[in-house]
Amino acid sequence: MRLISGLLGFILLCGGASASAAHDETQTPPNIVIVMADDLGWGDVGANGAELIRTPNIDRLAKEGIRLTSFYAGSNVCTPSRAALLTGRYPIRSGMQHVVMPHSDFGLPQSEVTIAEILKDAGYATGMVGKWHLGHRDEHWPTAHGFDEFFGVAYSNDMQPFDLYHHKTVVQSPVEQRELTDRYASAAEDFIKRNREKPFFLYYAETFPHIPLFVPEDAEGVSEAGHYGDVVEHLDQGIGRIMNALEEAGVADNTIIIITSDNGPWFEGDPGAWRGRKGGTHEGGFRVPFIARWPDKIVPGQVSDEMAMNIDLLPTVAALVSEALPQDRVIDGKDIYDVLTKGQATPHETLFFFDGNDIAAVRDRRYRLVLSTFYRTFPVPFERFGTALLFDLERDPQERFSYLRDKPEVYDRLMARVAAMRLDVADLRTEPGSPFPPTDTSIPVGPVLSSD
Repeated sequence: MRLISGLLGFILLCGGASASAAHDETQTPPNIVIVMADDLGWGDVGANGAELIRTPNIDRLAKEGIRLTSFYAGSNVCTPSRAALLTGRYPIRSGMQHVVMPHSDFGLPQSEVTIAEILKDAGYATGMVGKWHLGHRDEHWPTAHGFDEFFGVAYSNDMQPFDLYHHKTVVQSPVEQRELTDRYASAAEDFIKRNREKPFFLYYAETFPHIPLFVPEDAEGVSEAGHYGDVVEHLDQGIGRIMNALEEAGVADNTIIIITSDNGPWFEGDPGAWRGRKGGTHEGGFRVPFIARWPDKIVPGQVSDEMAMNIDLLPTVAALVSEALPQDRVIDGKDIYDVLTKGQATPHETLFFFDGNDIAAVRDRRYRLVLSTFYRTFPVPFERFGTALLFDLERDPQERFSYLRDKPEVYDRLMARVAAMRLDVADLRTEPGSPFPPTDTSIPVGPVLSSD
């Protein structure tokens, strides 16, 4: 693969789709910054209506760019969603449909192609700061998947051992979590400063507001939303530091910066008007904030309700740098450049919502069919009872009332899509590992890495 200098064709290569209009021939390759918060709710940012949490930096990006109000994470939990974002594929396709634990020996396969690898092939400097959570053996580490640099942690901050790494070297053990957001922001500033003379990709994956919650002492007690609000507001300050670094480097106007989250909020936080939370199968578990700013191409102040998912970022990025998508695998994402810059409709006919191995829901532009949910401590597979829940997102976006009886033709159409997808991924099912630490002391717990 190579970067075609001066001509950034916006080519929809996924599934043989037709090409979109060519980019301005004088445009230099844009820098790309993707910010992935951990468990940040749709309603936790001011631009989406947060009442008790102040996020002025995120809100500024929304005013200067576009806000997608029907954007979804690729899963309702951490690991699968991150795999979806980086590979452009539903996580079951990469074998990453279950959460990686400290004692897990699986991770993102070497055969997967990531955004970082595509951009590295296109001549970009590639750096990651923050939470990886896609495996912690050498072959699964960020630097084995296209990132030139890594500064961050292996997995979620409620897992042990929890150490801070630079590349593969531990620089703090255990992590002082009060300092973590500030250290991430400093690493991001440094990466931007060092790479300002060439195109760069920064994947900035915050640890917070995943619990446990930490902020520096001087950031405590400042939010009306309690400790959780303190954490989100401090996270927003880190994003402000990234924006300042881009401006000081003179590259802010030709940098795409995207803000999103890996799933809905967990025990605290605001899913907005949407039903459900992290781990669930309803909207609140999957629908997340999405803001994109690119002054050279995105008209300020746009709001779009067109549906999209984090699987769309890889094909969109590939098109931006005129890199062909892999032809030996299914790429589920679509190029959403025209959604972001031209106000066009979503390229998706349907989106699927996986819960581990299973399709828990599917939606089209109006209806969402939910096939399973949770009650107390166990899943409820509606199909076993000969039913499902069909929600009309125009009439009832809160998913309160099912219109299954009224719209049998919609049910039949969506179930046909589900049946086809189930057949497509039938051989990709895997068993989730135990979430509990092993009793066998011979099983490694934590990263197992060779030296740099």
